[in-house]
Amino acid sequence: MNTMLLLPNTDEEIMDTHDEDIIITTREGKIIKVTQISGEHYGLTPAELLGKSVLDLEAQGIFSPAITPEVVEKKKKIVTVQTTPSGRKVLITGIPLFNEQREVEFVISYSYELSELIVMKEYLQDLETEMSKVKEELAHLRDQHIQIDGSIMESQSSARAVKTALKMARIDAPIVIHGERGVGKTTLAKFIHSQSNRSDGPFIEVNCSTIPEAVFEIAFIGNQESQSQGYLSLASGGSLVLKELDQLSLASQAKLFYLLNKNTTTRIIALSETPFDELAKEGKLREDLFYLLHIAPIHLKPLRERPEDLEKAISLYVKGFIDQYNDEKKIADDLYIHLLQLEWKGNFRELRNVLERIFITSDSNKITLKDLPLHYQPSEGEQIGIDFDGQTLPHILEFVEKKVLLNTQKRYKTTTEMAHVLGISQPSVVRKLKKYTSSPMEDDMDKIT
Repeated sequence: MNTMLLLPNTDEEIMDTHDEDIIITTREGKIIKVTQISGEHYGLTPAELLGKSVLDLEAQGIFSPAITPEVVEKKKKIVTVQTTPSGRKVLITGIPLFNEQREVEFVISYSYELSELIVMKEYLQDLETEMSKVKEELAHLRDQHIQIDGSIMESQSSARAVKTALKMARIDAPIVIHGERGVGKTTLAKFIHSQSNRSDGPFIEVNCSTIPEAVFEIAFIGNQESQSQGYLSLASGGSLVLKELDQLSLASQAKLFYLLNKNTTTRIIALSETPFDELAKEGKLREDLFYLLHIAPIHLKPLRERPEDLEKAISLYVKGFIDQYNDEKKIADDLYIHLLQLEWKGNFRELRNVLERIFITSDSNKITLKDLPLHYQPSEGEQIGIDFDGQTLPHILEFVEKKVLLNTQKRYKTTTEMAHVLGISQPSVVRKLKKYTSSPMEDDMDKIT
């Protein structure tokens, strides 16, 4: 809309605007400016409004009520609803313009038919709903791609673990993280610490299994005689990570429960290879310590059950070695597929170690199955042995699926175990084995489980 200039000789001028219903009046109520759509709500033309008095129009029932007198009287912005001669409702806003004596000199009013406002309101509500959906999707994407230094968390199970970790980081409660060696428990503990309100405090790791039972209590509370600090005071205001808690004797666990129960200044994060509830059932973990710590357990699955993380780790490690050793090398296709099938009982640590070894020792810029240490190499029957060049995608996928399925069958006794490792249902395993095997065992496949 163009700037409006109130000049003495422009009383009869129509403002050059097409999309706003704006009327300007003097303090006495005389209409001195209108737009080209002014009057539509009232059944009048802009020319029929110019020069008229809003008081006369109010008396005629056209402006019901007139807004100018109320704005002049109250000297502030006024919003009200007018009823037009046709019975329609119009929302009108009046704004005062003051002179140097702080008296109202002119009144600018603009109006919208309420039906238009309802449409606008519905649009804004729809827009707000859509934006909420977008925000939720963005939040989900952020959750899916959270970067944790030193760890890879892209699989569904990893994403759930990270989501729980973020939630627990915001509250001051003990946390238990369990999973095999090398799955990233310590890294996740560091992430929780970094996301908490204790991030500026110390992060202290303690391997409980290395503390002699005779000095266990002193290790945690310190020695007054020698004025040495214990782990609890060292970690005050921060996080204390207790590793291999399950390796403690029940007597040491009793002392630990007593100390932790009185602790108010340190967050406790316990790491264990075995779930706490299993340890408690087996009598290896005191019940009182279990209930003190086991509030929101976080399970990190082994790497072999996190195929997305395994794939990502292979790619990232190789890329890192290329940068580290300034040597451009790539993984052969059959080696890549074989790496995805290995059990990796040492998880990320074992994977990184093996990849770095073969990266360094390989004599070619293409690392092959032959570069693997002997006990990692596949037997002749396990080798994929496929040349991707010239093959269609369905053929490649079917060939690889068959090899992976048969290799998995050699490692596990039941189709239930196979299904768990492969991340598919047990009936799917049975169906695929029937598809790819022709031995007599095929007919008895349903009995394997």
